[in-house]
Amino acid sequence: MLRTYLILALRQLGRNRLYSALNIGGLAVGLAVSAYIGLYVWHEFHYDRFHPLAERTYRALSVSKYDGQEVTMTNMHESFGREAKRQLPEVEQIVRFSAGMGPVWVQADADHRQKPANVGFADPSLLSVMGFSLAEGDPRTALTEPGKIVLTKPLAEKLFGSQNPVGKTITYDKNYPLIVSGVFSNLPTSTIFQFDALVSLASMPTLGDQKKQSWEYAGFLDTYLVLRSGTDEAKTAEKLKSVNKGVKFMDAKASFLLEALPELHLHSHSVSPDTRQNLYIFLGIALLILVLATTNYVSLTTARATQRAREVGVRKAIGGHRRELVTQFYTESFLTTTLAVGLGLGLLAMLFPWINQLLGIRMDGRVFDDASYWLLLAGLWLGCSLLAGSYPAFLLSGFRPQDALKSTVSGGKRGVSMRRVLTTGQFAASAGLLMCSLIFFAQMRFLRTKNIGLDRAKVVAIAIDKEMAPQYAAFRDAVRQWTGADHVAATNTRLFTPFVATYFLTVKKTKKQSMVNVLTVDKSFFKTLGIGWSVPPVGWNDKAITKELQVYNKQAMKEASETVRVVPHPDPFGFNNQGLQGVTADFKLFGLKREQSPVMLSVVSDTSRAVVGNGGYLLVKLNGNQDVPVALGQLKLLYEQANPPAPFDYYFLDDAYNKLYEKEQQLATLVNGFTVLTLLVACLGLLGLMTFTVEARTKEIGIRKVLGASVAGIVGLLSRELIALVAVAVLIASPLAWWAMNKWLADFAYHITIEWWVFAAAGVGAMLVALLTISVQSVRAAVANPVDSLRSE
Repeated sequence: MLRTYLILALRQLGRNRLYSALNIGGLAVGLAVSAYIGLYVWHEFHYDRFHPLAERTYRALSVSKYDGQEVTMTNMHESFGREAKRQLPEVEQIVRFSAGMGPVWVQADADHRQKPANVGFADPSLLSVMGFSLAEGDPRTALTEPGKIVLTKPLAEKLFGSQNPVGKTITYDKNYPLIVSGVFSNLPTSTIFQFDALVSLASMPTLGDQKKQSWEYAGFLDTYLVLRSGTDEAKTAEKLKSVNKGVKFMDAKASFLLEALPELHLHSHSVSPDTRQNLYIFLGIALLILVLATTNYVSLTTARATQRAREVGVRKAIGGHRRELVTQFYTESFLTTTLAVGLGLGLLAMLFPWINQLLGIRMDGRVFDDASYWLLLAGLWLGCSLLAGSYPAFLLSGFRPQDALKSTVSGGKRGVSMRRVLTTGQFAASAGLLMCSLIFFAQMRFLRTKNIGLDRAKVVAIAIDKEMAPQYAAFRDAVRQWTGADHVAATNTRLFTPFVATYFLTVKKTKKQSMVNVLTVDKSFFKTLGIGWSVPPVGWNDKAITKELQVYNKQAMKEASETVRVVPHPDPFGFNNQGLQGVTADFKLFGLKREQSPVMLSVVSDTSRAVVGNGGYLLVKLNGNQDVPVALGQLKLLYEQANPPAPFDYYFLDDAYNKLYEKEQQLATLVNGFTVLTLLVACLGLLGLMTFTVEARTKEIGIRKVLGASVAGIVGLLSRELIALVAVAVLIASPLAWWAMNKWLADFAYHITIEWWVFAAAGVGAMLVALLTISVQSVRAAVANPVDSLRSE
């Protein structure tokens, strides 16, 4: 019997090739997109679950109060974890880990050197507790001794090619030899542990004064505690207060939380709620696309009900039972969805790497290895088949044979109403996403173009190593004399990155604590970046700087409850004894997602000592006529003529600023892509309905043409109802899109105001797309020869 049903289903698909193509194609696209989004969401929600001891591993998080505000930090002093292991018997193992302290040079030989962003430090226990395997080397000894480094595969290939690097020596930070003790296997993408290489933590005090100082006095390590089975993590967190009092740490009064390792990626206190919110948005879009694709099947099948009325009537008249008809229509549904699932998965497999690269998503093929995901996908296929087949099966099998054989059957009011609801819902979703896309575009444009009090256009920041101090002045002067530069400045800070020094300062007068960003700059810094003054230092435009000046921005003065009128004035934060010499206008170091931060700038005359002492950046404002690639080539030549100890390394302030909104841009790109896909799926359904309408009214169209109806009149007749449905869809979508986008914009400290024209433009766009889709069949029917439609019964 099943074989018979399958044969009938295949015949039905072959007899109606256009409808079959629309059904299978629409479902395949919908399922491929939904499956991809499902993979991504699954990947994000299953971070760090593969570690052998994941269910017993917790990261310590300190909680401190500053001026009534709760500040959480994960960075601990190196002694914290060591003392926790010694003092608390419930702590079975510890893992201390740092992803690194900024880009650093590593060199195999003169021809093979790289500057990876994340050369981190870790305890040897990281390899066993976290379960990271090595392709080369012994995991039991790879990180146990000072002077050892384990490379990732990509970095090992860049430094050593196809050779086995284990046992070879590389130079770290241009001065410190390290022995390669292992090479990691390909690291999973579903982990918060991201690095290019790991140096044994015991090596850190031997890697120069700066690293030694961090080791002795700074909190720089994420500390993970593996608790013994049955341990209460809340009670352990409470005990960490006593541990903290005996170690070097920023705040001896801090309390602690223990956060489970698998929860860190999405549910940690240090993770923005935006991350989870975006995933729920993606999941909602995936379900929306899947529902749109499924409703196409339901809509087209119910629309063609009259075409199969005689088949139902004949089968019932010769003794066919309703359950057999239901089984038949379900078989057709399962066959259609199975073909669509197969085609959709083929598309997914083929486009998976390309889509990841296009959208900037880190997700490797290991996500396909999870059996539970495939069970979910099987459930999706089953549910889709049942959902898509249920309404048509019970509608068609319910026809009475006498009505079907007399040709008095129609889709019925229920069928027409259902099609109207489905079509309206499809275009409401499409129009809503189109409105969201326009608002995403407007907000991203606002972020890129709004004045942040700092001119970042065509400013290139050239990295200056501390070893370059002897050559720095000559290089700086050569760049100043170069005709391609409008202005040249220096700073010790990599702008628009997390690597901006932050101090907790106390206002002398009010004893209020404030987090202040601190930069060291030269006098040219302000003109190069277009930073204005509220109150400039005395004689700022008339004479050179002979001693260090202390200036704050307006926000810092506001938090100190000071006016900006009186200068020179005692430093309100007591940062040093020189006092306050000036107040700048506000400028935003961290973009527009955060409120304006207080900033203190130490303006120095001797940049060779104060800026380059621990490494810094020369900021070059290119003049407007400069071709950027040519300018970079000339700057590189000037740099190399100074015989520097490190290769030419640079970044553009514009690129660093745009990277602050990487997640928002990714979300906007995804929503734009999904908008196009939802419009495509909705248009496939609309095209199918219009094709059916034209077929059903072929003779009516022929008669109207014979009686003198114009092409425009017939096109309007055929299109009127569907256009009205699209208009209703736009009206439904507008308030929903406004509500959703207002919630999204609320996460930005600075954002656009949603204007009415966004909804009007999206509505007009959706209407035009619908008109173009409908016109394909309506115009074709209107210009057809009426003789062809009237000469045969």
